[in-house]
Amino acid sequence: MKNLIKLLFLTLIMISYTAVASSLTVESDKQEFKDSDNKIYLEGNVKVKTGDVNVLSPRAVVEIDPKNNKVNNVQFKENAYTYQMQDGKRHEIKAQILEMSLLNKVFKAEGNTLSSITEKNKPIVIVTADKQEYNKNTNVMKASGNVNILYKDVETLSNQAIVDLTKDNDVKRIQLIGDAKLNQNGSRISANKLNYDNISQEATASGNVYTDIITEDNKNIKVWSDFQSYNKKANFVTASGSTKIQYEDYIATGPKVNVFPDKNTKKLNEAVFVGRSKIETKGRTIEADRISITMNPKDFKAEGNVKSVIPNIGNMK
Repeated sequence: MKNLIKLLFLTLIMISYTAVASSLTVESDKQEFKDSDNKIYLEGNVKVKTGDVNVLSPRAVVEIDPKNNKVNNVQFKENAYTYQMQDGKRHEIKAQILEMSLLNKVFKAEGNTLSSITEKNKPIVIVTADKQEYNKNTNVMKASGNVNILYKDVETLSNQAIVDLTKDNDVKRIQLIGDAKLNQNGSRISANKLNYDNISQEATASGNVYTDIITEDNKNIKVWSDFQSYNKKANFVTASGSTKIQYEDYIATGPKVNVFPDKNTKKLNEAVFVGRSKIETKGRTIEADRISITMNPKDFKAEGNVKSVIPNIGNMK
């Protein structure tokens, strides 16, 4: 009887939580309190609601702080699911195990995790990973292990990722760390680290960067470098550090290259190397202080201390 009274008392504490914090409501088929470890075990159709956050799970364990008899954490097991409605957007997290810290407002998910933000039943962003963490105070999502992100027309893969959200659950910034890959409309980029800022619409990549850009006539501009940045608004690419570009039979190298769009078509069409650079084509090698390559029409121009090497033009007597 004593334990039963204590169980009912702690359940009321969970429901009211505190007058200051958001209320916590718990529903389940069964509840069992174990005084030895200060935990409440919930079984069957577990439903927890705090503020605008709802969590559903077959089983859950509630941890009670023995000092103040307040709820510290709730761990949901076996295909847990949580959702939050805010400003017309629905933020969802699914996982085998989901842990919710009421004190820090942090959600930790593990095992086949999937988180998504939808608006009018249309997904804005979908993240799958081995592990995920979402901090409701800072609006930051962290993911690790086989991370896959779908955002509008962008798909990314990486070992780790950090997604910064605005207060109304729009994507502000995506950071990819470790074996990062980004695909968009047929073009793709890979690097050790990739950052995409949705506000400025600028992407930066560093470490073993490789970009494969699709041109207007469905041909490929391939770029290798130590660092690259792409501004979507200006449609402008810059690359630096051991830079190399390949376009059909053109192979050019140099310290830095800028890739500009055509004034009429707005498609990337001209690559300009700055600093002592070199281009190879059809067995010829041309070095210059500045080399400009156009894709349509296909041509190149070399300026400044130009040196050409033309191999084996025949025996001269």
